[in-house]
This record gives sequence, C-alpha cells and structure tokens, in this order.
Amino acid sequence: MATGNDDFHIGNVFRQIASLSSLSDILELVRVSVVKLGANRTSYHFTPKLKSQTDNAVQLATWGFSKEWLKLYEEAGFRKCDPIPDIIMQHGEPMLWQDALGSRRLNKDETRFVSQLTAHGLSEGLGIPLFGPKGRHAYSAFTFDPAKLMFDEHIVATVAALSGAAHLRICNILDKQYERKVDLSERESQVIRLIAHGHSNRAIAAELKIGGSTADTYVRRVFAKLDASDRTGASIRALELGILRL
Repeated sequence: MATGNDDFHIGNVFRQIASLSSLSDILELVRVSVVKLGANRTSYHFTPKLKSQTDNAVQLATWGFSKEWLKLYEEAGFRKCDPIPDIIMQHGEPMLWQDALGSRRLNKDETRFVSQLTAHGLSEGLGIPLFGPKGRHAYSAFTFDPAKLMFDEHIVATVAALSGAAHLRICNILDKQYERKVDLSERESQVIRLIAHGHSNRAIAAELKIGGSTADTYVRRVFAKLDASDRTGASIRALELGILRL
C-alpha cells in the first residue's frame, strides 16, 4: 500500500518502526512520514496508566505548534480543560476535533479552552486514540495544510496505522528489561520523576525543600547524564532506560 506521494511507502515505514529501539527515533520517523502526507503539526501524549490524556503527568512530544500555545498548554489547569483527547479516547476511533467538540455539551472551562484553541489558529485537527497492552494507552493529534486533507479517508487511515504501529513498538520497548546505562543519584532520580510530572524548577525546589539554584543545578546534571536538551527529551530517555515507567 502506498500513498499518493511516490516517495512514501507505508510498508517501508512499518519495517523501520519495527527495527528502531529509541522512542525519540520512532516519533521522529512518524513525524517525517506524516509531514509527507500533509501534516504541519503533530503531538504524541505519553499517558500514565489509568490517567486522563490531559493529566499533568502526561509527557508531550510535539512538533509545529507555536511556543505561545505550548506554554499555555503546559499549564496544568489549562490542559485539564481540553475535552478533545478524552472524548476521542472514549470514541475509540480517529475523530476530527470539531466532531468531538460537537458530540456533547461543553462546560464553561472547556468552552474557554476551545476559544483559546481557535484564537491560536487550531480549530481544525485530527485525533487518533492509541491503545496498548497493559493499559498503556496514548493519544496523537495532527493538523494538516490544507485542512481538507483531514477528510481524505486514505490519509486518515494511513496516519492512524502509522501512529498505532509506533505506539505498539514504544510499548514493546518499555516492557523490555534495560540495563541501566545512566547512574542517577537518589536526588537526581527524584528530580527526573518530578520533571516527568510537569514540575518547573521552582516547583522542584519547593517539593524537595532545596534552594532554587540547587534545583537548577540538579536539573542541568540530569539533562547532562541523560544526554537531553529539554524536559520532554529527558523524560523520554528516562523511560527508555527504565528509570521512569508509564
């Protein structure tokens, strides 16, 4: 099966996904593939077991969204007002955001969220529910340019298939027993767990009852040991090594 893009063959992508052992490499492969199909924004929500897709502990791997939107969405109170992921997870199949929003009455907080979504030019998108073994579920979202591509059943099916294959491969990787290649101290382990749960450096300092500069030092040290440049990258690397578990 191939898409309308002559350079894109989904069978080849499936084989590449199966051969990869890095979460970040898998997500990058999916991103490159869906961009060839017309996607201009992507997100993947690592969801802890038995948690909502908008929980503050969810790790977001995103591409194409503005810094302003990401800063707003990272706020725990704001993210929890997003009704779209949970509606689509309950629906159980790929669904357009507008269809999800129209499927039930929204409360005041959710209505305010949708207003902000529209204000940031994000009123149209596609959500993909992802179901994995042992309750490891996730959610992916995509926007397209032009937006009419979201109504192409072949593109939707291809994006859903790629997302599903990637998520199952990620679940398989997380289930394996890893030798810990990174030796974190007890305090550093506490810091990466707090990072994964969405804590800022200031919140980490308050939680661990340490000074702000000390917290900054620990975060930099954790980033260095995990060879990561940001909080999502550090969390993904810690997941790969078995330091964190969804």
